Amino acid sequence: MWGDPATWTSHGLQWTHLPGVRALIQRRVTGDPAQGLLAWFAQHVGEQARLPFDRVLVLGCGEGRIERELVSQGIAREMLAFDLSAKVLDEARSRAPAGSPITYAQADMNGLPVGTPPFDAGGFDAAFGVSSIHHCADLDALFGALRRLLKPGGWLFADEYVGPDRFQFSASHMRHAERLAALLPPARMTTRTGAVRRGFRAPTVDEVVALDASEAVHSSGIAAALARHFRIERWRPYGGALLHVLLADVAQNFEDEEGRAWLAAVMRAEDDLQAQGLLEDHFACAIARAPAATGSTAAWSSARNRAGS
Repeated sequence: MWGDPATWTSHGLQWTHLPGVRALIQRRVTGDPAQGLLAWFAQHVGEQARLPFDRVLVLGCGEGRIERELVSQGIAREMLAFDLSAKVLDEARSRAPAGSPITYAQADMNGLPVGTPPFDAGGFDAAFGVSSIHHCADLDALFGALRRLLKPGGWLFADEYVGPDRFQFSASHMRHAERLAALLPPARMTTRTGAVRRGFRAPTVDEVVALDASEAVHSSGIAAALARHFRIERWRPYGGALLHVLLADVAQNFEDEEGRAWLAAVMRAEDDLQAQGLLEDHFACAIARAPAATGSTAAWSSARNRAGS
C-alpha cells in the first residue's frame, strides 16, 4: 500500500496539498497562517531547551519529507527515520540530500525493537509522528516504546488524524458533505480518472481494510493514549472533518483562481458548521513531553484537561 508514492495521488490530490488549506491549518494551530507547524513546535521547545536536538526519531517516515524539513529548518543534527515499507524507505534514501544526517531503518510501530541498535533506549531528544500514528494498532505499545526511546523529558510532536476509527463518519457528517458538494460545479468534483464525486457516504469497515488494514485503526483513541504516557503541553485540534472528505482526489481542481474562490467558500462553510457545534475536529497537533524520570506519570492525571492550552 505505502511502497510507491506515485500511486498516492493517482486519482487526484488531497486537501493538504493545497497551499490555502495549509495556511488554514497553520492559522488554526499556531494563530499565524504563515507559521509552519514544525516552526511552531521549535518555537515552543526553544523556550525551554536548546536547539537543534542532537538526535531525533521520525515515525512512519514515508518518502522522507519530515526529516528533510527537520534538517532544513535546523531542528535536529541527526535523525533515525523508520517505516514498515522497505520500498518507500528506498525512495526516502534516494530523496535525501548528499551527506544527509538521516539514517533509515525498517520497523513496525506496533513493536519497536527498543534497545536494539539503532533504536537505542534513551537515545533520542524528540520524536515526530506526522500522519503516521493513526496507522498504529497498539497505541499503548507505541507510546510506551517512545517513552523508553526518549531521554527523560524528551519531546514528542504529533500531527494526526484523530477522527472516527476506520472513517466511520456519522450520517449527519455525510449529509453536510453531500450538501456542500452539490453546490460545487461538477468540474470541481471530478477526479483525475474522470469520476465525478457525488453521493457521499462513509466507507464500510471492510472497504477500508481492503484498501489498507492499518488505516485509522484506532485513530479516535490517540489523544487518550498519548495522555496516559506523556504530559501534553499543547493540544491544537484543527478541524478537517469536511475538507478532508470533500477534497479527497479532487483538490487539484481548486488550484486556479476560480478554484481558490470555491475553496475559500468551502473553508468558511467548515468554520461555520464547526462554530455551530455541528462538526467534530478530525485532526489535531500535539506537543508532549516524556516523564522527567521513570515512573513519574502519577502527577499527570490532569494532562488531558490541560491539553487545550
